[in-house]
Amino acid sequence: MVTETAQWTSPPNTESEFITWMNAMRALDPVQRDPHGGWHIFGHAECVEALSNHGAFSNSVAKDVPEGSPMELFRTGNLSWIDPPRHPQLRALVRHAFTARYVAGLQPMVVSTIERFLGQIEGKEHFSFIDEYSSPIAEAVIANMLGIPDSDRILFGKWSAALMSLADPTVEQNVLRKIVGYTRDIKQYLAVLVSSRRRDPKDDFITRLTAAEVDGETLGDDEIMGLVTLLLLTGQTPTLTLANAVICLDQNPAADKLLRADPNLCGTALDEVLRYRAQTTRVARLTTRAVTLGRHELSEGDDVSVWLAAGNFDPAKFSDPLTFDPLRHPNPHVALGYGIHFCLGASLARMESSLAMEHLLRSTRGITVDHERSKLLDPRISFGATTLMVNATW
Repeated sequence: MVTETAQWTSPPNTESEFITWMNAMRALDPVQRDPHGGWHIFGHAECVEALSNHGAFSNSVAKDVPEGSPMELFRTGNLSWIDPPRHPQLRALVRHAFTARYVAGLQPMVVSTIERFLGQIEGKEHFSFIDEYSSPIAEAVIANMLGIPDSDRILFGKWSAALMSLADPTVEQNVLRKIVGYTRDIKQYLAVLVSSRRRDPKDDFITRLTAAEVDGETLGDDEIMGLVTLLLLTGQTPTLTLANAVICLDQNPAADKLLRADPNLCGTALDEVLRYRAQTTRVARLTTRAVTLGRHELSEGDDVSVWLAAGNFDPAKFSDPLTFDPLRHPNPHVALGYGIHFCLGASLARMESSLAMEHLLRSTRGITVDHERSKLLDPRISFGATTLMVNATW
């Protein structure tokens, strides 16, 4: 059994070099020991194993926070950091509120939201794609779902922007202080909102969470607040999905031409966008016992980095993985997780992203990226952009 490898090198922070690095690391060994401690997983099969073997790879990796800290909002009820047996209980309660029928019923609201923001950019030859289209749509859809009035949405927008900026290598140093401040305000706001929905139910998702019951189990206020926080975070998935789609089509004119000829292909194409430009480059796990992975024996208590982006480029799983193929099917990428931690809101995110892309392609004759005025995220954290300036023809 192999326990050590000597090939590890630190990841670069530019996209092209980072992709080359991931592929080189995987070719050397899909599972590699970090000389500073812990392990790195680069193969698709190995990623799936680490994501699905909950008995050996724990998802509870977040550090404890002081009681009463606003950052507790990220812990309580956050499915991303909870293991069985509580995880399936919470997930069942959320699924009880987040049914396929409920998501389908949101489509008219989603379409109306898309049309509103598309109307605001229509005719503009130059605009900020994230600030004026993808982010406002994502924020409005989630706010409408949660029943947050327009007058209260500015705080949530600032908070989301601050969180996204963590993946910007040039971010200002005081961003964490800003996030703590915004989180404190949001925690107070959500506490009042959840309490209000228990007293006076509305036709919104928070009310559905307060009413969810499975086998006599219900959700506490803190758990609902944590779940809503997770939803606010993952609800921004379409923001980067759409931005990454524009980047992919800018880099692949043939794909752009194909989708403009048949925008109904957007759903399949956006799955390829998720594979090709993973929004979450890696996730963390902690081994709870000794476990064999690939050719290696991992010990109990080892930190593990699961490089989702690397798994999505594995030639053992994907034909010609370095090529962006908008018709790729099947597309078993792990960009949205795997197993019990697969993104619970994936169906809403896919519907929202597909509709927003379809409307955009039907309304424009062409969109190109202004690379000089755009700013990409650090690929070691996320593929995407904080600023995506585009040129459009209508």
